Amino acid sequence: MNEIGFIGLGKMGSNMVTRMLENHGIRVVVWNRSKEPVEKVVQKGAVASESVEDLVSKLENDKKVVWLMLPSGKVTEDMFQKVIGLLSAGDIIIDGANSNFHDTLRRHKTAEEKGIQMLDVGVSGGIIAAKRGYPMMIGGGEETYNYCLPIFESFGIKQGFGRVGEGGAGHYVKMVHNAIEYGMMQSIAEGFDLLSHGSVEGLDLPKIAKQWNHGTIISSFLMEMTANALEKDQSLDYLPVVADSGEGKWAAEDAIKNSVPFVSNTYALHARFASQDKNSIAMRLLAAMRNEFGGHEIKKKD
Repeated sequence: MNEIGFIGLGKMGSNMVTRMLENHGIRVVVWNRSKEPVEKVVQKGAVASESVEDLVSKLENDKKVVWLMLPSGKVTEDMFQKVIGLLSAGDIIIDGANSNFHDTLRRHKTAEEKGIQMLDVGVSGGIIAAKRGYPMMIGGGEETYNYCLPIFESFGIKQGFGRVGEGGAGHYVKMVHNAIEYGMMQSIAEGFDLLSHGSVEGLDLPKIAKQWNHGTIISSFLMEMTANALEKDQSLDYLPVVADSGEGKWAAEDAIKNSVPFVSNTYALHARFASQDKNSIAMRLLAAMRNEFGGHEIKKKD
């Protein structure tokens, strides 16, 4: 298998395509809503297409493979339905978005009814994976996975990708992965908050982060990113707003549904919710309650 159609050239998609093209022998036909990312990867050897229909028509293999690398939700749903209508029985569609696994299960069923094979791929690694290779959690049939293996090998990180189960398993495993990420990030952030405001003053936070990432129990990719961020700006002069992309919430909901304790990661999710509300009634009322029963000072707006 030496050819793929690729739809969606955002930060992740463009880098994934670039790594595929660097692996000589992979023919990549691309489409993106905006033209500039297409032009950049065409310079590296990709084949441009004018439309989704044009992309499918330019695939030369009898068994066509199309990868969707788009934002989860309606954008992926609309494109999935469009591409499914253009493929034939025996072709393969791959969803590389962080889709809700319930949507993924439904899409697998839709594809199966049309005789089309499907894989769902949870892609991790962030921007740095452009250099290291991409970790991937892949769900779908074993035969379909094996057919697409050369593609995964062309841009995946060694020993960091593989089939984790049947249809839907890839996005489910990626969902739990991202929820764990929430918890780990929250723990690291709170630790450095204590280092910054605790009993010992004047600590060199970037240096500590780098040191911790060499052989300590908490060394990790996230600790490496922490060191990088602190080295750029130790004052961290940013608005304290942390977005929730969805996976943490879906995982917490699934934990509740199945009565599985998911305490640390659920707390981290709620911490993100709290960071997004600059006019929280809950936080203001909390301050007022402490004032009522304990006489604690309330810091009012100027």
